[in-house]
Amino acid sequence: MDIVGLAAVILTFTVPLYAIYRGYNQSDDKMELKKMKEQRRLEEIKQENYLLENESMRIELDKIKKENARKQKALENKENSRWLIEETEDEKKDKAE
Repeated sequence: MDIVGLAAVILTFTVPLYAIYRGYNQSDDKMELKKMKEQRRLEEIKQENYLLENESMRIELDKIKKENARKQKALENKENSRWLIEETEDEKKDKAE
């Protein structure tokens, strides 16, 4: 009878201990799942940030290209235009001689 009583006592304490252990593992799993969700959200935010930075960099590059094109066009127009100081008739005669 002592073995039956001992088995009953062991079962009485084993079941709650197993439940506590299992609950502890489930809480660890829940925390791990929450951590994975947060990491996924962080990666999504990083990806969105990367795309926004690339878009802003592209816009900035377009502005620089337009500015450079405008400067180049101004230089070409300046080369085609006459000098501010024009040669006088005397200087033209001297060059012709």
